[in-house]
Amino acid sequence: MDPTIAARYKKPMNSERIDRFQAIELLKKYSPDKDSLDHVLTHSERVSNYLLVLTSQLTSIDKKFLETAALLHDIGRFVYPPKSPKAICHGLAGGEILRQEWLLQHARVAECHIGIGISQQDIIKQNLPLPVRDFVPNTPEEMLITYADNLEVHGIKDEPFVEDRFAQELGPEYLARVKDFHRRIHNLLGHSV
Repeated sequence: MDPTIAARYKKPMNSERIDRFQAIELLKKYSPDKDSLDHVLTHSERVSNYLLVLTSQLTSIDKKFLETAALLHDIGRFVYPPKSPKAICHGLAGGEILRQEWLLQHARVAECHIGIGISQQDIIKQNLPLPVRDFVPNTPEEMLITYADNLEVHGIKDEPFVEDRFAQELGPEYLARVKDFHRRIHNLLGHSV
């Protein structure tokens, strides 16, 4: 490991158990200005609140983690804002920030929440400016945050809209993956499809 990177990781590990207030304080710490903070916080609070309602009947989900990870999932937007040339790198930047804060599970959420996840094949095929590895949500919390983020991005909680958007942007192969992802979410939530 690079010595400068290793030096960053010498502090004792904090608990992954942070609360809503601490998550918001981290957003404030890394935000370059009030407008950026307002944009990220407004979106992230909507994602978090939507998830808490969506999962209210589930007992198998860590709702405190879900809440704080949803609040922090876009912290990398402070490095790569929407519509910037490398906006797709905001997940990776968020992961790095959260690892510096010893929030390793939160870092994983930040890295894998984009789209329905980005595979190695996606990175190669689309020539994305990311390391060639999988950034795909695997845990229920990672999947739920990814799901809610897609629905909240445009303020429309409608799966067909999300599916159409991805089909237009990335083609029919990706559409099939999105539909499968939505089926997995419904199974997780105990909904029939």
